[in-house]
Amino acid sequence: MVAALIDSSARGELAREAMTTDVAWIAPAHMPLEVLRTIRRHIVTGSLTEDQAALVVYTLRSVEITYVGMSDDLLAAVWSMRHNISAYDAAYVALAVIHSAAILTADVRMAKAAQQTIGDVDVRTF
Repeated sequence: MVAALIDSSARGELAREAMTTDVAWIAPAHMPLEVLRTIRRHIVTGSLTEDQAALVVYTLRSVEITYVGMSDDLLAAVWSMRHNISAYDAAYVALAVIHSAAILTADVRMAKAAQQTIGDVDVRTF
């Protein structure tokens, strides 16, 4: 999501293209907080101005995403992956498995861990 929102490179373009080709999006409820944390970091380091960040946050709030809160099944799935992947990343992997959805990520380490943990999960990196 961050790459799609702020990255002007080819990687950002690939992220935006991937996000616009599929209109049904699902994410763990903590996803927007992770995005906001990263946007804040960009403000602090000076790579985004406050005005740019405000536009990014507005865009994030406008994107139609189904946010899924933690349920007993999701918590159990996240916990089962604890040896291979962080709990935050495992939530994305578990949702992808539960909903037969692809994972879109720029995080190569997370992609590898997801494939090692759940071999048949569709992970797309950009």
